[in-house]
Amino acid sequence: MPSALEIKKIRSLKEKKNREDLGAFLAETPKVVADLILGKMQAEAIYVVNEKVNDWKKKYPNEAIQAVSEKELQRISFLKNPNEVVAVFKIPKKKKFIQENFTLLLDEINDPGNMGTILRTANWFGIKNIICSKNCVDAFHPKVVQSTMGSLASVNVYYFDSSNVLSQLSESTEIYGADAKGDDFTKVDYKKPLALVIGSEAHGIQCFKNIVKKNIAIRALNTENPPESLNAAIATSILISGIMQKIA
Repeated sequence: MPSALEIKKIRSLKEKKNREDLGAFLAETPKVVADLILGKMQAEAIYVVNEKVNDWKKKYPNEAIQAVSEKELQRISFLKNPNEVVAVFKIPKKKKFIQENFTLLLDEINDPGNMGTILRTANWFGIKNIICSKNCVDAFHPKVVQSTMGSLASVNVYYFDSSNVLSQLSESTEIYGADAKGDDFTKVDYKKPLALVIGSEAHGIQCFKNIVKKNIAIRALNTENPPESLNAAIATSILISGIMQKIA
């Protein structure tokens, strides 16, 4: 059973400042927690409902697993309907940025669901490095963690302002920006190494606007009554998929 002090600590992880001060973040649901463990994330404590605790201890004998009641799980969970397990993980130490052929840059992505889905998409396509503007949502926000479905263990997320981004990328890097007024992305001849900048649906690219070398756009197949825009996560998936096929 978690102590009052443990419960207070867990609840405090909702706030970015507390996550940074404590060097920890929260993860929930069996799938997310299991994938983070598999990805070698270090768990400080794992709280599992009584009827499932023996299963978890058998599967993860080296982890610090505690049994809790359903009521206790609800107290420490941020989900409306908690599911079996809540875990506190240590925020991993930042790895030195090493550029690869495809770098993803996120500009003012504030919605946790969008951020998590984008990180999950990047992981699916094997993109390791994601650079975020300083005003993006924190990658270890509880809702982001849930949306990534464990992908946080497989990607590196960095936060830089625009003046520092170029110093991380080689001079030969082609930087493409997602913009509705850009060229049809399916007709562009991409060069490696490259970076793709994604802005928010509401404001587009702001912080990284001055470093973009070429704007690219997704053309709607529905020409009669197309939607005004795509959200950032959907646009990212379409662009990465198309670009990857071109540079493969």
